[in-house]
Amino acid sequence: MFEWSDLRIFLAVARAGSTLKASRALDIAQTTASRRIQALERETGLSLFIRRTTGYALTEHGRALLQQAERVEAEVLAFEAEAGRVRRLSAGVIRITAPETMFAHLLAPILLAHRRAYPEVRLEQISSEAVLDLEAGEADIAFRATDNPGSDTLFAQRLPDLAWTLYCSPHYAAEHGVPRGMAEVRQHAIVMFDSKLAQTKWGQWLSAHADPDRIAARTNSVTNMVGLLRASFGVGLLPCLEGDNAGLIRCIDPPPPDLAGSWWLLVTPEAHRLPAVRRFTAFAAKRLRAQRRSLRGEPVMPAMPTSGPAGPGPVVR
Repeated sequence: MFEWSDLRIFLAVARAGSTLKASRALDIAQTTASRRIQALERETGLSLFIRRTTGYALTEHGRALLQQAERVEAEVLAFEAEAGRVRRLSAGVIRITAPETMFAHLLAPILLAHRRAYPEVRLEQISSEAVLDLEAGEADIAFRATDNPGSDTLFAQRLPDLAWTLYCSPHYAAEHGVPRGMAEVRQHAIVMFDSKLAQTKWGQWLSAHADPDRIAARTNSVTNMVGLLRASFGVGLLPCLEGDNAGLIRCIDPPPPDLAGSWWLLVTPEAHRLPAVRRFTAFAAKRLRAQRRSLRGEPVMPAMPTSGPAGPGPVVR
C-alpha cells in the first residue's frame, strides 16, 4: 500500500516542477519532499522524475501514473468533504447556498422563522452567484435559478418562477421618460449585464432589444445593476424581487412572461436522509410557494410616469 502523503507530494512536484515549490505549497521541508519522492520510487520500482538543474520533469513512467494519482486525490478529497458534511450535519448544522438577492429579500425571514421553531438547528448561509458543488460537499441545500436543475442524483423541488422586467430610477424617468414597450427600449440608455450574466437569457434578451450605441455601462452582478440604475445610468433588467425593493420604477409592466426565471430547491441525497434537512426544505418551500404572486410580479404596480422625452441619457465609454 502506498502512503497518500507520498502521492500528494508526487502530485505537487509534478505540478510545480520542483521539490522547492512543492514543499512551499504543502508547507513541508524541501528535504522531506525529496526524501518521500525517493521512497515512492523505491516502493514502485520506477523512476518517476528526471532531476535537472532547472527542476523536476516527469519520466514516461511518472506520466503514466499521474492520472491514477489524480484519481486517488479526487477520492481522498471527496472522502474529506463527505466526512466534513457528516460531521456538520450530525452537529445540527445545515449549510445553505443561494444568490444574495434571494437571501436578502426572501430567505432571511424564512430562516429566522425556522430558527424560532427549531432553535437546535444552526443554518449556515453562503451567499454566492457561483454554482457551488453540492455533491462535493460545498453546501447541503441550494436555492438555484436555472432551467436545468442539473444532476439526476439531487433531490429537486421546483419553486415559483421569479419575474424580471426593465427598471430605471425616478430621476431617469422624469428626465428621459421610460420605454412603454420593448420596441422603445432602443431609444434609451441601457445598463447591460457582463461576464456570465451576459450569457443568461436575461442578458441575451436585453442585448437583442438594446441599441449597442446607447450602452451606458456594464456590470457582472445584480447588486451592481441596482446601484447603476439608482445612479440614473439608464434602463436595465432586474428580478422584480430586487427592483421593487430598491426604489426603482418598472418600465414594462406586467413583466414579460418570457423573462420569468425558474427556481429550484436542491438537496443532496445524503443530506435529504436527515429529518432536520427534510423538515427545513418543507418549511422553506411552503413559505416560498405562499409568495407565488409577488414572485411573479403581481399585483400590477401603478402606472409608470412617462413624461419627458425619450433620450439616450448618460453614456459611459
